[in-house]
This record gives sequence, C-alpha cells and structure tokens, in this order.
Amino acid sequence: MPEEFYRSYYATVYGYLLSLCGDRFLAEDLASETFLRAIKHIDSYDPRYAPSTWLCTIGKNLLYSHYRKEKRLLPLEEALPVVSPSPESLYLEKEQEQALRDVAKKLSAQYRQVLNMRLEGLSFRQIGEALGRSENWARVTFFRAKNQLIAEMEGNT
Repeated sequence: MPEEFYRSYYATVYGYLLSLCGDRFLAEDLASETFLRAIKHIDSYDPRYAPSTWLCTIGKNLLYSHYRKEKRLLPLEEALPVVSPSPESLYLEKEQEQALRDVAKKLSAQYRQVLNMRLEGLSFRQIGEALGRSENWARVTFFRAKNQLIAEMEGNT
C-alpha cells in the first residue's frame, strides 16, 4: 500500500516542492521526507481532503522548516539567469528580468505560486491537486495571473 501511494503522488509532491524552491535536489529530499512523515502520521489524515493536498501541505511545511533552519527566504521571486551571447543583450535581458521580477512581486502569492508551478511543467490538473483545488481553478488562476503580469509589464514600459 505505501508503495502504491508513493507512486501515485510522488510526481505531484515533487513538482509542487520544486515550484516552491527551484532546487531539484532539495525538492527530491523533501518529497521523500514528506512520504516518511505521512506514513508516520497517517492517523492525522482527514479523508475529506485529497491525499495530494495533505501531502503537499506536509511538504510545504518541511520546506519552510528547512528555510527557517538555514535562515533563508523562500526563493519565489528569484528568476533563472539567462545566458546571452553578447554583453549588450545580457544587459537588456537583465533589465527585463529585473522588471519582470519587480512586477511579479506585485502579484498575489497565489498567482506567483501557480505561475511558478506552471513554469516548472506541472499540468493544470497537478497544480489543482497540489493546491487542493480543481483543474479548472488552476487554469483560470493561471490565465488571470498571466494577464495581470502582462498588463503590469505593459504599464511599466
């Protein structure tokens, strides 16, 4: 039973954690730890909620604990560096990246989270499951977040 449970939900938990921390190794470690904690505390599971919601909550709490121990902030606003062939294009990309980061900070945490999860390759169904919502909710939230980001970017240029 635990092996089936692990296989069924590992990708969702891992993808969710990866979207939060951006570190594949940390996400793998925390996903594994999530399942160990879940098995240890299975009696605290409330069947009214999807198992993926419960697991992602455990994983998120483990990540927050990890960052508190490391005295680090969550890297939700960190952007991946872009490698450019010329110094001029690198400068322009850094300017755009900074502008995007500044605008993204204005979005609600929920919008940033859904955008990050989608950028990590999670499907709308996986995002919905991870956040305890429906697939349609994830689609609508992503659409709204993207449109708000575009509108903000157009207003800043």
